[in-house]
Amino acid sequence: MLGKLTTYLRMAGHDVEYVHDLEVEDDAEVRQLVEGSGRTLVTRDTDLAEKVDDSVLLESRDVEDQVREVWENGVDPRLTEPSRCSRCNGALKRDDGSGPDDVDESWRCIGCSQVYWRGSHWRDVSERVEDVVDG
Repeated sequence: MLGKLTTYLRMAGHDVEYVHDLEVEDDAEVRQLVEGSGRTLVTRDTDLAEKVDDSVLLESRDVEDQVREVWENGVDPRLTEPSRCSRCNGALKRDDGSGPDDVDESWRCIGCSQVYWRGSHWRDVSERVEDVVDG
């Protein structure tokens, strides 16, 4: 339910696990995963949030409102240097020359080999996030 927010936070450099990528759906499994990893649970599921200490319960379905909610809970959603893969959460390694010919800087995921650069998608997400944070 927070897939787009996951992408935004990974683009902002946050190490974010998405339970649907891990094929974990049972609340008890999610709780065990969170507690075992020392991560903070961010969810829209009220029942699950009540079961996990220090969880962040989001109310909105809109990603920009979700960005605002995580910002208000102390998570900086602004994009800086690319460092996490938005697809698999792997670390990015500088790999100039892997992107399109007109791109000077590019990065490659060490996990899935996806290539990234600061193109139109990067600019669009960055502008949306900045509007929320500055707004």
